[in-house]
Amino acid sequence: MTIKALKTTVDDGTLSLVRNSLRLDSQDDDELLTLLIKTARTDVINQVGEQIDTFFDNNNIFDTAVMVEVSHLYTNRQAVSTQETYEVPMVMYSLINSMKDDYRYQVAQLDKDDDDGEESEPFSDDY
Repeated sequence: MTIKALKTTVDDGTLSLVRNSLRLDSQDDDELLTLLIKTARTDVINQVGEQIDTFFDNNNIFDTAVMVEVSHLYTNRQAVSTQETYEVPMVMYSLINSMKDDYRYQVAQLDKDDDDGEESEPFSDDY
């Protein structure tokens, strides 16, 4: 799926998965969940990068980061509350940093391929 599509559409399978992860039995909040999924995807993509259109396809780390953020946003959606507030779960930063490392590596490989005009190995045979 293209990055633009990830930011603007949510399929029924993703919505169902998020609903299950939040342990919601009804579809009453589907409109809100759809908005939160788009918001979380946009946030994660903006933090990682948008140069590789297919980077987020079948990316379990991306899917998990989106679910963690949606869960946090859904659970803490009250604008005003007398309850104690909580920061975004630390796992979110770990997942995003993991993706950033992989993303930067892939961008560097693409840049190297463009410079050489041919595909290259990640490391030389001397390693």
